[in-house]
Amino acid sequence: MQVNQSKISLSDVKDEVLAVAVLQGKELPKELSEVTKHMRKEEFEAKQGQTHVLSTLGKFKFSKLLLYGLGEEKDLNLDFLRRFAGSAVRYAVSVKSASVSIALPNVKNASEAAAQAIVEGAVLASYKPIKFKSKQDDYFEVKNISVVSKENIDEALKRGSTLAHSQNYVRDINENPANIATPQVLAQAARDLSKQQGLACTVFEKSDLQKMKMNAILAVNQGSVLPPVLVIMEYNKDKKDLPFYAVVGKGITFDSGGISIKPAKGMQEMKYDKTGAVTTLGIMKAVSELKLPIRLIGAFAATENMPSGSAQKPGDIITAYNGKTIEVLNTDAEGRLILADTLAYVAERKPQAIIDLATLTGAIIIALGRYRIGLFSNDDNLAKNIFDAGEQTFERVWRMPLDKEYSEMDKGDFADVKNIGSEMGDAGSITAAAFLQEFVGDCKWAHLDIAAVDAIAEKHSYLDKGASGIGMRLVVESLARLAKK
Repeated sequence: MQVNQSKISLSDVKDEVLAVAVLQGKELPKELSEVTKHMRKEEFEAKQGQTHVLSTLGKFKFSKLLLYGLGEEKDLNLDFLRRFAGSAVRYAVSVKSASVSIALPNVKNASEAAAQAIVEGAVLASYKPIKFKSKQDDYFEVKNISVVSKENIDEALKRGSTLAHSQNYVRDINENPANIATPQVLAQAARDLSKQQGLACTVFEKSDLQKMKMNAILAVNQGSVLPPVLVIMEYNKDKKDLPFYAVVGKGITFDSGGISIKPAKGMQEMKYDKTGAVTTLGIMKAVSELKLPIRLIGAFAATENMPSGSAQKPGDIITAYNGKTIEVLNTDAEGRLILADTLAYVAERKPQAIIDLATLTGAIIIALGRYRIGLFSNDDNLAKNIFDAGEQTFERVWRMPLDKEYSEMDKGDFADVKNIGSEMGDAGSITAAAFLQEFVGDCKWAHLDIAAVDAIAEKHSYLDKGASGIGMRLVVESLARLAKK
């Protein structure tokens, strides 16, 4: 989707559709009064999310006016503008208009943020998970978005477009099922992205992992015929004077549960257990395109978790990369195992902060529902940075505790730690995070449990059903804020 700015009056818009957002109790734009003056107030009250379409009857060069309610000004949230733009794109699709103009609302002291949010909503709404459909012609695509404003918003439009297209990149890869998105395919995606964006990229194959004693990754991989990989991408690798951070993602390309096999119902959704790794790719793409003034590592291990005669078994004890021994009580708690080796390896590089993303626990859905990401951290400033970034991007987080008592729950009877804190499932997401903390050393670290938000069950204003890419804009915004500090 192409995004541009139109520095024209609303009355001069030539696209078939013009979308205008209105605050409740505020007047409609006077230059559109030829169309709106006969509209009854009860037809459109500008309540949040309300839409109303008017035909211009030839009085303007555009033929359809879409009005969108933003609700009361005191309740205005930037995400309402993403929803507005998403609704505009979806309406344009319904009338088969390849171009749509969206008016930038008058938001106090936030024109750039508003413009960025509008572009994000429009571009995200344009993505359809249809690449495996045999009849592509059945789906109409909006190809051009014009944001109508006389303000200087060019940089905001570019930033919003970069972020949203990077999120769609994440969604597109994540929709690939396990027979297509193998560990080797994810590694190749990292190589291709690195070549395109000028990143350094190292892919450690199974023989490398054996030499490196990445035994936790190898243990999870034992049941699969496909070998594992560990991918390390680096942005601004040689610029040692820049602030240095790392992002780590969980890359289980399919999670059957292993010997502790999952129920059949819903198991097809385990293709999304690679979301953390794929989101890491999107973060590296966005950070490099935005040219953030930081040095960044993007790392992920990728493997399947499958049952077979060679699969790891409950009761197995393995020695992780950092020398800690792990008692495997449940082979379905495998994500934390591959993260353990990856985090320990990255921590050796001494970044100023590590942020990991993982579809780690179903328990986080019970704790927070599907509206917030679980945030765990050993550093208050880093946690606040991520929380504030989440409020800005509307990829919201909620900080969970990491008291010592939870780490005590992870202590093993026959090894240093066990891979589940309680067989009863008590504090499942917290003990999982406490387990990860054992492998970050002295680094400042934050863990994002994205299991509740990795996929959308029913489409909303700007995200279709399927892979969401949620977490990508959150982490990029967090890194941008860290860079400023």
